[in-house]
Amino acid sequence: MPPLTRRATITDVARAAQVSIQTVSAVFHNKPGISEPTRQRVRQIIERLHFEPNGLASSLRAQRSLTIGVLIPSITNPFFPDFVRGIEDAAHLNRYSIFLCNSDQHQSKETEYLQLLRRHNVAGYIVAYDLNNLEVEKILVQLALRHTPVVTFGSRQAHKRISVLDTDNEEGSFRITSHLIELGHRRIGMIQPPDRGHVNLLRTRGYLRALKKARIATNNEYLIPGGFDIADGTKGIERLMALPIPPTAVVAANDLVAIGAITALKRMGKRVPDDVSIAGYDNIQMSELIDPPITTISQPTYQMGKSAMEAVFHQINDPESSGRVIHFDLPMIVRQSTSPPLVSPRTKKNDPSP
Repeated sequence: MPPLTRRATITDVARAAQVSIQTVSAVFHNKPGISEPTRQRVRQIIERLHFEPNGLASSLRAQRSLTIGVLIPSITNPFFPDFVRGIEDAAHLNRYSIFLCNSDQHQSKETEYLQLLRRHNVAGYIVAYDLNNLEVEKILVQLALRHTPVVTFGSRQAHKRISVLDTDNEEGSFRITSHLIELGHRRIGMIQPPDRGHVNLLRTRGYLRALKKARIATNNEYLIPGGFDIADGTKGIERLMALPIPPTAVVAANDLVAIGAITALKRMGKRVPDDVSIAGYDNIQMSELIDPPITTISQPTYQMGKSAMEAVFHQINDPESSGRVIHFDLPMIVRQSTSPPLVSPRTKKNDPSP
């Protein structure tokens, strides 16, 4: 038993528990491979001695900190707080902390933040978007080659050591567009995600695939370049409603864009869903609080963050392991923002749809 005036060391814990120093470290960091009786005995000793490891000394020995770098495109998007919370909860369980960086969707800031995280020797990287910045991709591949864990969004692995969180954007967009078609809509617009990376490409492809399957001719005027903010929904719906023959339903890039569209429609005197049905994407908390509540594709944001952190720890514990493609189901949540059109589009004069 160490003197009360001296801070307990990992050696003190190992001696009291009659195990090796490596075993104490594995128990403290919740690593696998330790029997449950041994794990419980070591934990009891850790609590009795009030043992806390010297994180700075540990990181200096390993040339790696006990911090995970997390890079997100926009802290103002309600999608990301829940995602980051999942990361942080999993990190906390393993005695790690996170270094959160917000790029504001600027490619130059993405690169600057990655360079900053490299200087801090973080233990792993979670990048919360598809790799569409070649400089960022190059840096992350270099890190992966050095056995540093890297997790990104998307379905494409930039390197076999990089893990990706795959939510199948094409299928999600196909399902929400098909829902509107099944309700009877034939004039369906789309306010697209930002014109960078694979999300825009995949969501647009899913939308077009649903139209093709239903034998609905594509109207390029109904495809509106957009983004992920409320203002994108406002601008997008204004353009769509100004068309000679406006759509009766709109697929929004996400729930924030849907909220912007609904708000703008109300200002125009339009009723949702009676005059125009609006569908979103993500299922953020606000989507069920707005009037009307939004029909949307639900992304498991908290679980995605937790799984990203678990993928990082898997490679920390096994540096030779390959990255993984982690798939998530995307249930559709049908609420009051979508309904059948009041008048069948086929009866309208000059209707371009078949």
